[in-house]
Amino acid sequence: MPRVLIVEDDELIAKGMATHLAQAGFDPLWMGNGEAGLARLRFERPDVCVLDLMMPLLDGWKLIETARAEGIGTPIVVVSARGSEQDRVHALEIGADDYLVKPFSMSELVARVRVAAR
Repeated sequence: MPRVLIVEDDELIAKGMATHLAQAGFDPLWMGNGEAGLARLRFERPDVCVLDLMMPLLDGWKLIETARAEGIGTPIVVVSARGSEQDRVHALEIGADDYLVKPFSMSELVARVRVAAR
């Protein structure tokens, strides 16, 4: 069962993502801040990371940059309310693999995580 690390500070959104991912056959793990998310990414090496950008302690931008600088190749699917073209392009340029703008459908999230886990 592919493991998905969800790094999202909004508990309601995180629980919704975890529920839908679990129903689709994934093993979700939720962290509520960027520092905890980076630690789990480093030591557990999940199959996919679903990452919000605007988070406490360590934002998603820095998490992506740090993970990639450390050679962590886990696919990262960004989920963010920041939907400008500049934000999307920047996230992809620094190492994100995909980008979903909030609000999004859970079925689309599941599909994108499936693709990232291939």
